[in-house]
Amino acid sequence: MADPLSVGVNLEAFSQAISAIQALRSSVSRVFDCLKDGMRNKETLEGREKAFIAHFQDNLHSVNRDLNELERLSNLVGKPSENHPLHNSGLLSLDPVQDKTPLYSQLLQAYKWSNKIRRALTTRVQTLDAGAAELQ
Repeated sequence: MADPLSVGVNLEAFSQAISAIQALRSSVSRVFDCLKDGMRNKETLEGREKAFIAHFQDNLHSVNRDLNELERLSNLVGKPSENHPLHNSGLLSLDPVQDKTPLYSQLLQAYKWSNKIRRALTTRVQTLDAGAAELQ
């Protein structure tokens, strides 16, 4: 049986991706803090607007940078082996009384069905979005 840690996942990249997620969450929080604070601490309206816009753009660039870094790291992490798409539930296939309890095969069918539903819904949403864009 394969070691749980060796299922095609680069653990170093995974650790860096977790750090990138934390950085992304922090930068998104700064964007919302900037929006919450608004245009304070400047004497003229024009000065407040310019400072707010500059600060807001800096925060958005930070979010964009962190998101790009996370996308780069997610490509390095790798994907789990397709042999065990259900992770620990894959051990159910080793059940010696599989003939009497087809739990693994039912679970696998439910997993495949949910993936088909998700793909179908994604297609429907894209179709509806395209139709709504044409109406506008």
